[in-house]
Amino acid sequence: MSKTQWYFPNNGGGLADGFNNSGIDTFKGQRLSALVRETVQNSLDASIDTNQPVTVNFSIITIDKKEAPEVSSLEEHLSLAKETAKKQNLDFAVDFYDAAIKMIKENEKINFLCIHDSNTMGLTGPVTGPNGAWFALTKGAGLSQKTSTSSLGSFGHGSKAPFANSNVRSLFYLTKIKQDSGHKYRFQGKSILQSHAKSATEMSQGTGFYGKLEGCLPLENDEIPKWAIRTREEFSKNTGTSIFVPHTIFNLGSYKSIAITAIANFFYAIKKGYLIVQVGDFETLTSDNIEERYHYYKNELDKTFDEVDNEYISECFKAIETIVNYTDRGEQQISKFGRIDWYIRMGEDVDTRSVAIARENGMLITRSAPSLQRFQNLKPFDFFVCVTGEGSETLKNIENPEHNNFAFDRIDNLIKRKDAKRKYEIFASSVRELLKRFAQYTSDDRVTVDELEDLFSEISEIPEEGKGHTERGATIQIADGSYGFKPRPPSDSSLPGDGSLDDLKGRGQRGGEKKKRKEGGEKPDKDGKTKIIGPSKPTSGLKPKNYMKLENIRMRAKNDSEAYIYFDAPITGNVSISFKKSGEVGNEALNLMLDGKTVNAVDVKLVKGERECVLVKFSERKIDFSVEAEAYEIDN
Repeated sequence: MSKTQWYFPNNGGGLADGFNNSGIDTFKGQRLSALVRETVQNSLDASIDTNQPVTVNFSIITIDKKEAPEVSSLEEHLSLAKETAKKQNLDFAVDFYDAAIKMIKENEKINFLCIHDSNTMGLTGPVTGPNGAWFALTKGAGLSQKTSTSSLGSFGHGSKAPFANSNVRSLFYLTKIKQDSGHKYRFQGKSILQSHAKSATEMSQGTGFYGKLEGCLPLENDEIPKWAIRTREEFSKNTGTSIFVPHTIFNLGSYKSIAITAIANFFYAIKKGYLIVQVGDFETLTSDNIEERYHYYKNELDKTFDEVDNEYISECFKAIETIVNYTDRGEQQISKFGRIDWYIRMGEDVDTRSVAIARENGMLITRSAPSLQRFQNLKPFDFFVCVTGEGSETLKNIENPEHNNFAFDRIDNLIKRKDAKRKYEIFASSVRELLKRFAQYTSDDRVTVDELEDLFSEISEIPEEGKGHTERGATIQIADGSYGFKPRPPSDSSLPGDGSLDDLKGRGQRGGEKKKRKEGGEKPDKDGKTKIIGPSKPTSGLKPKNYMKLENIRMRAKNDSEAYIYFDAPITGNVSISFKKSGEVGNEALNLMLDGKTVNAVDVKLVKGERECVLVKFSERKIDFSVEAEAYEIDN
């Protein structure tokens, strides 16, 4: 048994690893996107000089099989793993091993996908652990060692992404680091197969290593295969890391797919000068040319790329379009959260309401973040925001292992989870306020839809002399229904449209099935039929006989601060009514204006069963909310 070889340690009677590996399977759906995202973010996290860009190079090389016996010697372990899979009736695993063994036997050349970085510190730390970047990458499981608390990588799962792009589920790591005694190279192979029989009584672990047999230690300097050192130094002789993916699923035709994926995920990082991406001799993406290359690849999106998730790339490109062709942009320090840089794009070519979030060095995380998916009463927009510093650390704590969304229950500690949720809500609220500044509908944005005239023309929400009030109008505000106000459920069986006869005194809008009602009623008026009977009283000082939440509320703005409030009267008598904002904007109490004074409630006289209408003036400068109302019965 030689001192340098593949070795799968004994499992010591412990758990046996199966063929399915959650870390690898996580990335199979988006192999190329995951590979690019995970490897580039790891390089950005290891930057040495933050005033200079990190360079990441993706290239495909071909070397003779005889020059890399460390690949060919995998065949023995693939065969043993195949026999175990047969006994377990795992046909899909057997098929994988058959294809891998055939590839090693029949190919005289080995295609490697090589990923090199520079302006990085390399994989530092002790080779035997328990800490350090080298140990975390080569021997860790769910272990991440980052130089910054706000680094993009958070969980250590990303190290499995390259394995999903190897037809033999194996990698080789080469790193050059700086030590007190000078520079040093380290090299190690890693293969993730499954536990297999080593003898009649011994089973192996599922993961094996190529290097020194004793302790599964890495090779150093002159012990390292010459092809690996040569390939690395053709790219850079400085400190940094290289990953070699043998028998890769990619070929030279994959270069365009790699370039378009790098642009989609790291456009902002490249534009800001944090990153340069090289794709062989085919493409170099820099801050100087990234916009031009984006426009080129944008026109290529309608073509089919086998390795590319076109739907995902298209979503990323929408965010890039916002950065390139923004309507407005800015930066902001959010109290108790951190700094954000933002871009907003609006116009006829925008047909969605989307917020894209990146953090720290600019990798796009998600376009479907919690509390930032539905937007009430806003024009279509596309918004991009990059979170840095303290805010980035907050987002990292709630980021999932795939780095494509946020979930608060990822934090086990309830106190820290609550704190993260509070900070995130501050961030989301600030984003919403920004969006309201630019995308709020105004009266000038209303349009008349001729196609709906027959439906609405017989009903008007505008009070007219001699006619009663109703609550719908021929002039309607166009907004996506998925972002509109939530319909309120009927409060009882006697409300409009229930199909039963209605003998309540009404205003012309009531009636059952097939019962045509003319517009108008017996109690017309101009500015709301229910009279405000006295000065408002603060609800906090009342001792109510009866508390009730008003049902079936509708509001129609008269101008920027006044509105007609329609509701069903629950009782006959005098009540004091107060209002609150409702929906996604929160439940904030609303102040009113009465006789030039600010009040928090109005006193009105009701008749049970009537459809009431009260004209109120809010102290808010602009009515851009829906309302809830509650009433307290007061003495006559």
